[in-house]
Amino acid sequence: MKITKKIITKIEGEATLKIHKKNKLIEFAEIEFWQYRGMEEFLKNRNYMDACVINPRICGICGHSHLIATAKAIEDALEVKITKKAEILRDITLGLEIIQNHIKWFYLTLYPSVKKKDYFKALKFTKDIAKIIALIAGQFPHNSYAIPGGVTCDLTNLEIIKIKNFLSEVFERYQEIMDIDGRSEDLEELFEEIPKEIGKSINKFLVLGQNLYFKKNGELKYVFEVDSNSLNKNVLYKNEYFEVGPLARNLENELIYKVYKKYQDSIYTRIFARLYEINLIFKYLLKKINEIDINEKSYIKPIKKSGKGEAVIEAPRGSLIHQIEIENEKIKNYNIIVPTQFNLSNSTKENPSPAQAALMGENEKYADFIFKCFDICAICVSH
Repeated sequence: MKITKKIITKIEGEATLKIHKKNKLIEFAEIEFWQYRGMEEFLKNRNYMDACVINPRICGICGHSHLIATAKAIEDALEVKITKKAEILRDITLGLEIIQNHIKWFYLTLYPSVKKKDYFKALKFTKDIAKIIALIAGQFPHNSYAIPGGVTCDLTNLEIIKIKNFLSEVFERYQEIMDIDGRSEDLEELFEEIPKEIGKSINKFLVLGQNLYFKKNGELKYVFEVDSNSLNKNVLYKNEYFEVGPLARNLENELIYKVYKKYQDSIYTRIFARLYEINLIFKYLLKKINEIDINEKSYIKPIKKSGKGEAVIEAPRGSLIHQIEIENEKIKNYNIIVPTQFNLSNSTKENPSPAQAALMGENEKYADFIFKCFDICAICVSH
């Protein structure tokens, strides 16, 4: 058996793969993250409102996800119920963040590991999506518009019309990347020299969040963390490993399920699901914005000062969990479990995590690509 180390870059940080090979194929891979996040310790003894400013800065890509999960966890602790208007506005910004992430990941992370592509295509979408988000949230990135009790903005009818027009325009242009029928020249070009069937994993899927149109298939009470030999804590659900993310939460879609039936949970299916999810989110947002009642309140002030709360949302990479304990408006404890922990736990050959299972039995030359198809965030995962 030969053991080699491989540094994986361009994953919002870095990770190390310790690859065990047999007959030129990967027999097993250990996954190590070494960046220390430390946000949970930094939050202790601060006013709970500080978390709404600090947590979005955990990640430069998923700031909305961390902000909304923070606000919802505090609302759970303080027993606050927000209005439908505030919920829709949060869904719009979070949905746009997911769209933006998927496009940037595809063109700036995945494509460069195989071949050159027009990266400016991704940057144009990023810029236009940021314009839409700015109408609701203002500053981008690291917004703090979502606060316990709702949101800080009150949209006018003119602003809603602007958002609708922007959404329709960007949705129409996205059809050049992947259309509503699932056709994508760029995706097929990516797989010209890569087998679509490689990278099959454990074939078990978990959805814990219920934002946007997503439906959960599990309960948060069965999730727990265990230490591993790196700064990435392993995450299990009912003592088993599960895959989270776009494939997990969209298997009920007819087109995605059709691809899944043909290729199972391979790299191609995983990437297809992430790209096609963008169409589904656009359609959902264009529907939900029509349900906004501008006469509803945007914010309801919390009254309680202490309590325990938790929240789970579907972020770009999968189920994101925030847990908080508040005592007299101060944070006593905080814990964050991110999607990459589910997908890239560092387990054993006999009981591998999704990413480890996807690598087993494959040629080492595909290791970087298989690893990145999970859309990893090394910055979020290490703590």
